Amino acid sequence: MLSEEKKGKSLWKPLLAAPALFFLAPLGIGMYLTHPFPAKTTKTPKEYGLEFEDIEFFSRKDQIMLSGWWIPAASKQSKKTVITAHGYMNERAMERIEGLQLTKVLSEQGYNVLMFDFRNAGKSKGKTTGIGYFERHDLYSAIDFAIQEKNQEKIALLGWSMGAASALIAGCEHPAASVIIADSPFCDLEAFLKENLSHWTKLPKRPFTPIVYHSMRKILKINPAEVSPINHVKNTKGKSFFVIHSQADKAIPYTESEKLFQAISSDNHKELWLTKECEHIHSYLSNKKEYTRHVLQFLNKYLKLD
Repeated sequence: MLSEEKKGKSLWKPLLAAPALFFLAPLGIGMYLTHPFPAKTTKTPKEYGLEFEDIEFFSRKDQIMLSGWWIPAASKQSKKTVITAHGYMNERAMERIEGLQLTKVLSEQGYNVLMFDFRNAGKSKGKTTGIGYFERHDLYSAIDFAIQEKNQEKIALLGWSMGAASALIAGCEHPAASVIIADSPFCDLEAFLKENLSHWTKLPKRPFTPIVYHSMRKILKINPAEVSPINHVKNTKGKSFFVIHSQADKAIPYTESEKLFQAISSDNHKELWLTKECEHIHSYLSNKKEYTRHVLQFLNKYLKLD
């Protein structure tokens, strides 16, 4: 039998370990959420009968090298480009929702398409994901590439989830972006994380959300309050916004898009389409014909050459 002294020592170990695990587990999750393994792209535009060029450019934020595809309009030379922005833990082709199929239609309808990987995704460099904080700069640089390297005159942004939030911010900031199509965005990163982080961590909201949230802030050295699409759309004029969201979305509630839509001033064109019974960012996959029709109608109406 163990002596009383040894019993006491053995009891202290788990008692001391419990608080450490309580804090280390959320910290580990915070590290994983901000440094996820890059998603890999297995398909190329060639498999969809599309011509394409491999491209590279640097993010204006910190000169991280970003990789992508330039897919020219199929029928004729065009001065109009749609730049896509993928979601969190995704990649340029958006294979989960068959994004290249949508790209094929856009190309056939006379639009160039620029698809690229955000940092720490696909073939782009970097090891950190900023949930919009860094990605808005990546997307801004993609717009610059289309204008400076491809001589484009009209730019539309089409983003999903994190990419949608990034598109709203970069699109409001960049004067060349006139059309912004945002599928399943959040309206303010700080408020969203504090309310919905438990969906991603799979941990109870209390007490873990504050621990994970602050660990992410420290790891990334960012202020999530700066990633606020709703504050950007409030102060923007002369743009065209098309917001799409599924009412069945459990990852980002559709009420986020409703709040964004209401915040867009009347000095802009705006449309809201709420789909039904779709998973997060799956509105296209579940409603391909209708989704394509809506997007093309919006682009044809508002992405016009002067």
